[in-house]
Order: sequence, then structure tokens, then C-alpha cells
Amino acid sequence: MAARGFNSPPSSRVRRPANAKSEADAAYGMPRLMISAEAPGKCTTPRCGSAADTLDKADPALSGWTRAGVYGSTDPDRVWCSGQCATFGVALAELRLTPTARDQAAVARKAAADA
Repeated sequence: MAARGFNSPPSSRVRRPANAKSEADAAYGMPRLMISAEAPGKCTTPRCGSAADTLDKADPALSGWTRAGVYGSTDPDRVWCSGQCATFGVALAELRLTPTARDQAAVARKAAADA
């Protein structure tokens, strides 16, 4: 008997029903629609997103947290409870670049492209 998968004859393959519900979709490798993804901007962890300079870096409760900031941003460096929150925060800080920093970045990109 052939192993299920690529080597099995077409008649033995499991066919997806035309009216499959979300539970059946998961069984066939399709994404489940009922799984909710929490938006990173709605983190409920205390002190997540706080300005880094206002916190004591020796605090053991912050062990494993991420400190992130963007040079030239009007947003200060902040601490984040997870990588997902840090990514969200860095993206916001990039949007808050000062006009001078934005112009300097454009000049640097142009110089790198010309080189």
C-alpha cells in the first residue's frame, strides 16, 4: 500500500467538502478564522511602552524586556515586554521622525545608491 501524500493514488486522497466550515478548514491546513489576534497596541502589561529613562534598569521585573528607540525620532527610547510590542513601538517611533532626521536619512540613502 502506498503512503499517504504524494505517492498515494488520486482516489485515496481526502477531498475537501465544498461547504466546509471553519473547523473543517483547520483540518485541511487552512487558517482558522475563529482565532483572534490581539493588536499589539492594546498590550495590558503594566509599564510596557514606558519611557526607558523613567525606569530603573536594575529592576529584576524588567529582566528580558526590550529597550528600543529610533535615532532622530521625537519619541524617547522605551521598554517593551515582548518583541511584538517592541516592533510596534519602533514602527511608531519611525513615523515620528523629525523633519531634519528624515531629510538626513533621504540624503544618506541617495548617497548609498549613487556609490
